[in-house]
Amino acid sequence: MPTLVMMHGMTGTAEMMKPFAKSILPEGWNLLTPEASFSHPKRGFTWWRYEKEDEPRKRLLSSKELADVDASLHELSNQIPEGPLVLGGFSQGGAIAQELLHLPLASRVIGVICIATRCIRPLELQHTLQQLPPQKLLWMHGEKDARVTFDAGKEIVEVFNKSGWDVSSIAHKKGHMIPVEYHANIEDWLYDLR
Repeated sequence: MPTLVMMHGMTGTAEMMKPFAKSILPEGWNLLTPEASFSHPKRGFTWWRYEKEDEPRKRLLSSKELADVDASLHELSNQIPEGPLVLGGFSQGGAIAQELLHLPLASRVIGVICIATRCIRPLELQHTLQQLPPQKLLWMHGEKDARVTFDAGKEIVEVFNKSGWDVSSIAHKKGHMIPVEYHANIEDWLYDLR
């Protein structure tokens, strides 16, 4: 059976992500909700540390921030089990889900879920996706998202579409969140992967 790897966002925790992940998990699937490597100064954990407090909306990450991303990927690669995978996440976790596709485990990925997130390295991601067989992407983003702009999020759809992936999109009228009314849509999408 596949494993759903669902990653929390900045200031989140594995325990905070678990109820949502369990609510969408198909029967018989395995679940992994890893915790990010770096403590956040205010609450929870983060997959990379922003050098300045006001930088989560900026377009490009610094070399130091990218080094954190790579450290998180290395740590995660040691936790992910064998077998088919669906990689997903909210906000920073969704960005890390995409970045995991650069690793050898990408050959086992049958789907990716990106919620309220963006691409970290879009050109590198597109190059990597062209080396992989196309799979399925579920993208969800709020039109009023003040943390990750809707336009930044739409870049994910463009990158995966160009690479021949089967992209399902959910745009909602809310902000930086996972609206409960769309949990069933995500669960249905996962059931269709079986």
